[in-house]
Amino acid sequence: MGTHRSADENAVSSCVGGFRPDDLAFLLHAATDRMVTEVDRAAVEIGLKDSRDWFVLAALDSGQKHTQLELSQMVCVDKTTLIGVLDRLEKLGLMVRTADPKDRRVRIPQITAKGRKVHAKFAEARDAAEARVLDGMSCEQRTQLLDLLARVADREAAASSS
Repeated sequence: MGTHRSADENAVSSCVGGFRPDDLAFLLHAATDRMVTEVDRAAVEIGLKDSRDWFVLAALDSGQKHTQLELSQMVCVDKTTLIGVLDRLEKLGLMVRTADPKDRRVRIPQITAKGRKVHAKFAEARDAAEARVLDGMSCEQRTQLLDLLARVADREAAASSS
């Protein structure tokens, strides 16, 4: 007597090459892909290019000033890609770059009032996207998932335990 498998499980298990449907790397990748697809769609609907625009706006709206290098590390976007994101957001009037008074070679990106409005609008769209992805999970399960993912993603803790 076999166990009942969903269509998704059957599709996943039919992959070739020693693939395991319970492989952590695959599951994290698949979950990320699903979430980013939904968030990218929400970003486009409000005039942003993709989720990276939102990540940067969210970091800039944190109230702290960061150099472009620090911002790159915060939002997990490489420096070269970040420059393109900042250029795009600046053209849209969502942020500006000012010289660091301590070192004029260093640029400090700062969110504008328009950027704050777009960030707030996007936060609502992101919440709706998140709700679609996590549909069927209880509030407790969602909280537990976020807590566990935060632990996995905490690079500082990982570095200190190595």
